[in-house]
Amino acid sequence: MKYVLGIDQGGSKTHAVLADQEGNLLGMGKSYGACHSSTSLEYAVQAILRAADQALCGYGLEREDVTAVLGGLTGIDWDYEAELLENELQKHFPKSDVKIVNDCIIAMRAATRKQQCGILCAGSGLNCAVQNGEDCFVYGFYIPDEYQGGWSLGKKAVQAVFDAHMGLLEKTSLTPRLLEHFQARTVDELLYMQVTGKIKSSDYLSLPIILEEAAREGDRTAGDIWIEYGKKIVSFLEARMNKMGILGCDTDIVLSGSIFKCKFRGFQEAVEEEILKRIPGANVIAAEYEPVVGAVLMGLKRTNKIMTGKIYRNIEEGAGRFPVRRLENI
Repeated sequence: MKYVLGIDQGGSKTHAVLADQEGNLLGMGKSYGACHSSTSLEYAVQAILRAADQALCGYGLEREDVTAVLGGLTGIDWDYEAELLENELQKHFPKSDVKIVNDCIIAMRAATRKQQCGILCAGSGLNCAVQNGEDCFVYGFYIPDEYQGGWSLGKKAVQAVFDAHMGLLEKTSLTPRLLEHFQARTVDELLYMQVTGKIKSSDYLSLPIILEEAAREGDRTAGDIWIEYGKKIVSFLEARMNKMGILGCDTDIVLSGSIFKCKFRGFQEAVEEEILKRIPGANVIAAEYEPVVGAVLMGLKRTNKIMTGKIYRNIEEGAGRFPVRRLENI
């Protein structure tokens, strides 16, 4: 029997799922999040190995038993980075076919079987990809900082407090919420904290939850931030699909990442409406499975060449035994 190990590594966690060549899910492991380019290569690899060993141990296998390793990792923005991680993991899985891709690719493959498709993957940052057959474009560093997922939404929330204080925006409940969050007595003090670097880049990542709560309670400024952000990010997909000649074709557009778990319905509706307006023929899909399932499926495709209906049915059945259904993890 051949065995496939799917890996999903992001900044907050690393998942590993073991499957046999027929798509039966056999084991799952989880460890800390990492990114080879910011937390060091060794730290990222150790996170992968810890999750992988948990998945293998649950079924009584060793690393040498694995036929294929397919990893979707954050920070894989250049070809040399994929090769670097492949070479490093090959040392630990000497008998495996090791393939590394950007993590938004496995999220896309977890949601659709179509070869003409796109994905918006918004978590702490934002990445997008468009695929037409064998041609696949991943945005990576092409996306400006102002649209980088939770980080940019957090920055917009803080700026809204400043804009409301100046009179550029109406009064917003974000003001007392963020003053309390940062333990600042006044908006001036909050501004001073930002200017002097007391508000760190990582601090912005905790703010989308506050922004979501304010929007759900009817704060118009908070709602506008979500809606404007949702509309803007769709333009990335529209532009590339047009360039690749598939705008207007029957395509699947996948929405994945923690930002799309936002419970402010205005955001979800804005994104879907904008997709249908800008990308005619699109089918909007909220990913059912966690991205690690996409890694397993891609690994099975490399191993089996042909994907049968039985494989997909076995994946579906296995999702009842392991926590890999994304919509259940909201």
